[in-house]
Amino acid sequence: MSEQSSYFEKFSGLTGKTITELNQAKTEVEERGNQLQELANQSNAKFNEVLKMNLGLKEKIEFLQGLTENLSVRNEELEKRNQELERQRIENNNLSSDLKKNLEKVVLKEKELELQKDQLERRINEKTEELIKSQKLAIIGELASRMAHDLRNPLSIIKNVVEVMENKQKLRIEEKMVYYGKLHRAIERISHQVDDVLEYGRSTQLNLQTCKITQLITQAVLEGNFGSNVKINVEDSEMKINVDVRKIEAVFTNLLVNAAQSMENVGTINVRIMDNGANAIIAFEDSGPGIPQDVLPKIFEPLFTTKQTGTGLGLSICKKIIEQHGGSIAAKNNPTTFIIRLPKNF
Repeated sequence: MSEQSSYFEKFSGLTGKTITELNQAKTEVEERGNQLQELANQSNAKFNEVLKMNLGLKEKIEFLQGLTENLSVRNEELEKRNQELERQRIENNNLSSDLKKNLEKVVLKEKELELQKDQLERRINEKTEELIKSQKLAIIGELASRMAHDLRNPLSIIKNVVEVMENKQKLRIEEKMVYYGKLHRAIERISHQVDDVLEYGRSTQLNLQTCKITQLITQAVLEGNFGSNVKINVEDSEMKINVDVRKIEAVFTNLLVNAAQSMENVGTINVRIMDNGANAIIAFEDSGPGIPQDVLPKIFEPLFTTKQTGTGLGLSICKKIIEQHGGSIAAKNNPTTFIIRLPKNF
């Protein structure tokens, strides 16, 4: 029993030590397992990271492959374009050579045309001068013919009156007044014709004065010496303009006389005055038959007239005077109206 007891004690002591060692080993194994588990987790994490990196690299590789393919296609296109450009360059060189030859021909042709142009210009200038001279002579001839025709009648009247007065030594006062009246009207008519011609060819400076429009029209009415069958209504106005009084009076007189003649000295003339800001508008309206539509565009042309007598310069002179003042004149029908625009010039 003593041996068994001793053996048991030894075994018990050995078992306890072994268990302790086993426990320590177990603990170490568990620690190693935890470490291995942690390493495994870390490895998995790194593997996942590597996997993601591989996926990113794969996408980049695919992108680079696509880019490479695009670049390859672009290079092929560029190569084709370079070939096309080279072909065009060769063609352009050939064209340039042809153009250079053609340009030389064009330059020579231009020189020829320039010489021909100079010759034509000289001929045109010569013909133009000849035409102007012929037109001037025609105008002078027509004007002289009209003046001769217009002056013949009053000169005949003067001649006849003088002959009558020479043959009749004793004349009653009433007869003298009649003959003197005929002489006066004939001389006045001659003077009017001469004044028209001189005024048309004359270019004088304006002598500007400020004056009421109604005063100018009133003076024109007095100078016109209209009969009792012509009624002239002048619109009342205080408007003033800065004009050459003598010339504008002559324009107004001419328009009033023309209006009276168109009515055969029987009818009404209305003169309207309107304020248009910086301009004055004066309208001469008559109750005459009107101006024929085919004649209307020509009435301000020099030497144009539909009357049996007259130089045809009256309206042309009026237009010239109005434009010299910086204004304008126009005519219309229904009713017949001459419209003048004159700047106030204050």
